[in-house]
Amino acid sequence: MEKNKKIVWGNSHSIGNKEIDNDHKHIIDIYNQLIDLLEGDHFTSSEFARVLSEMTDYSLRHFQREENYMLNLSYPNYEQHVGFHRDYIYKVAMFNVNLMSSTPPSPQVVLNFLYEWWNFHIMRKDVEYENFKSDNDYKVDY
Repeated sequence: MEKNKKIVWGNSHSIGNKEIDNDHKHIIDIYNQLIDLLEGDHFTSSEFARVLSEMTDYSLRHFQREENYMLNLSYPNYEQHVGFHRDYIYKVAMFNVNLMSSTPPSPQVVLNFLYEWWNFHIMRKDVEYENFKSDNDYKVDY
């Protein structure tokens, strides 16, 4: 990944579900705030940790909405998808805890992880349950 590459929302990020797309846009906005913070003149680890916590909190709410939606679809890969969410939450929680330790991870390592995870998850994994919905002609309101 290029250093401090922002995520720019585009059609390739849309899964075709307005509510979930809006969640993803907000998460990407928070990710981009982390980059702005890192590149700004007044970077502090504590502020980086605060914004990362905000991203984690919002991600938890998003995952809950997304998981409920997948349950309503009877999505067959639900458990696997939830596992991806749990792995993400654990990894980001460890980053956040360690940011305040004597040997914190580089903010760049955190940003690289977030960039790769969110791009892959949205464009590869989340689109799978929307494709399942379309393929099976589900009429689930979200």
